[in-house]
Amino acid sequence: MVSDQLLPYDALFEILTQLNSLKALDICKAVSKEWKEVIQESSFESTHCRRTGTISGYFVQDLRSHKHVTMFVTPDNVDVRMKSLPKDTKILASSSKQGILCCEREIEKGSKRLSRYFAYIPITGQLRDLPNPKTRHDTVSVTLMVAGAQPLCFKIIRLSKRGFIRRYSELYKYGCEIFDSETWTWKESSDELSLPFRELIARNSSVSVADYVHWLTTEDNILSYSITNNSFSKFPLPKPVQENLHSYKSKQLFDYDGKLGLVCLTERRDMDLWVMNDIKNQIWKKERLANIETLESIVQYPFLLGFYNSHVVFVEGGFNEVGFYRLQDSSFSSVKLGRLDRASEIFRFRSDVEPNYLSI
Repeated sequence: MVSDQLLPYDALFEILTQLNSLKALDICKAVSKEWKEVIQESSFESTHCRRTGTISGYFVQDLRSHKHVTMFVTPDNVDVRMKSLPKDTKILASSSKQGILCCEREIEKGSKRLSRYFAYIPITGQLRDLPNPKTRHDTVSVTLMVAGAQPLCFKIIRLSKRGFIRRYSELYKYGCEIFDSETWTWKESSDELSLPFRELIARNSSVSVADYVHWLTTEDNILSYSITNNSFSKFPLPKPVQENLHSYKSKQLFDYDGKLGLVCLTERRDMDLWVMNDIKNQIWKKERLANIETLESIVQYPFLLGFYNSHVVFVEGGFNEVGFYRLQDSSFSSVKLGRLDRASEIFRFRSDVEPNYLSI
């Protein structure tokens, strides 16, 4: 392989933006620091999508007249060729790796309306029903993890409420069910989860990184589940964040280049970014400090939704609007939500131009 030291930045950019495999592109980040910096440049992903047909953006979901309405948005606000979701569909989880959704839809059975879980590939419109988990228990969180492609191998992790451990107890029990596409069955986790009644799992906070699923709790802890070890653990936020909780207006978890990331926003619009480089020893490292005050001159009430990539932030801009804010030049591209009032739920989604298929 020719050393990247011999290739100027522009040449690397041209070569890498024409690589049409997301998996290969993710592997390229590990080749060298220079390659990683090129791929993480703010304009790279949009250019790559335009040249290869790769799809990268967010499904935005809202509830209108008791029906879930979805829309797909991208930084360039371009039309993306995808099959429409089936009628009466609610997205539960998505994959940012291999273009698959976990969804739920209502079906009629006699005089009853029942829900049914299914896996869906928007690029091809392929749908396959899944066996239902224990839907009599209220869902807290659903997370989708993709392990391989052609055909797709994936797991679905579902947390549900189970009630107090015993009468007059302060501990509330949660159930964890795991669906494995290789066996096409749900299995209950053997490790029981219980939390103090006042400590809730934050809404829409689940993040899948490597073999872990992470959730943020209302008591400012991070709850993690290891697929490999079939076990739960809980650890605190970075110490400087713990010591200054009163100064932060919001905190969110996200996947930061394959690692667990935490972004904290202060009242002064300072954005602190922390990354957990060592999940086993729970070691945090502060990656950057940015100020998004400029965004408030463009959008009246910005609310941080997530990171599109390491240099572009996805935000809600108020009623009927979301957008992409580039930290490098403080520019903002707005997207109107059409039939949606707001971004009640968002789902990061990426897919190759060559579609994957569910096994039959």
